[in-house]
Amino acid sequence: MSGTLFTYRRKVDFGDCDSARIYFTPRAVDYAVEAVEAWFGDVLGVSWADLFLRHDLDVTFVRMGCEYFRPVIADQTVHVRVRATAVDRSSVTFSAAGEDDSGGVFFRATLVAQFRAGRNRAPVPIPPRYRERMEDCLEQADGKSGTVAQRVGGEPFLSRLQSDGVHFTVRRRVVYGDCTLSGTVYAPRLFNYAVEAVGEWYRETLGISWREQCIRLRGAPFREVWCERLAPLVPGQVITMTVGIPRLGKSSIGYEVVGYDDRGEPCFQVGMSACYISEETGSIKAIPFPDDMRSRILAYQVLCDQGVIPATAS
Repeated sequence: MSGTLFTYRRKVDFGDCDSARIYFTPRAVDYAVEAVEAWFGDVLGVSWADLFLRHDLDVTFVRMGCEYFRPVIADQTVHVRVRATAVDRSSVTFSAAGEDDSGGVFFRATLVAQFRAGRNRAPVPIPPRYRERMEDCLEQADGKSGTVAQRVGGEPFLSRLQSDGVHFTVRRRVVYGDCTLSGTVYAPRLFNYAVEAVGEWYRETLGISWREQCIRLRGAPFREVWCERLAPLVPGQVITMTVGIPRLGKSSIGYEVVGYDDRGEPCFQVGMSACYISEETGSIKAIPFPDDMRSRILAYQVLCDQGVIPATAS
């Protein structure tokens, strides 16, 4: 199997797309995770359902990241090329690149899957029969090591948090349909939560919704996303997400969303970067943030640094 590239094909459905007429940002991570699940069945000969139901093994994604290179539209077919790039005691790292029919890259995801078991879902060694197959399949990641791959493979994200200020917060209840057989949230849903929180921040802080921006042929598509999963989330649990703005450029912006449980303990951290664009000339072009938007963002950063509570969305 060494040197053989596993490919998973996924048609982009109408419901995968948003008002910008391209697929919703977290869908790329969905496609990548689906591809890795298919890789388990094809390469290791076992499904995630079998691992959980028959062997009490839960494959949990503890770190995820994705870089976006080109938009994807409804009815396109994405070929997700999966490579196992590293294996350690309890986890395996994957590179999953989404490509078009001619090999052009839409996105490239880096995913770290950990084997867990027992009542507390603690990390456990990968069973030898699966580890051997994984090691036989190890390959270098496709393309250059980008910032997302470096973040996913680097130090814990929370150790890099700088601001102790109070941020805009969004509360969300974990629903039954967000969870898997294990009773915990399906990992890609964390990106849905984070994107929703940023959308609320955008509307409340900048005074315009993403939908309204689309109508005006403006937008701020994401270029990179990454996530560290720190604790499992279960149905009925209420999480509070804070939205921070660690970076603001001429036409780029960085977001940091941290989800906390009712005890104030962090459950996950998501980082995202986006670029402000215009389609008013008929093509997509990066443009500077309008002065009014920039002044609001800068004011928000100051409030956070001062520990002032800007707003809360329920």
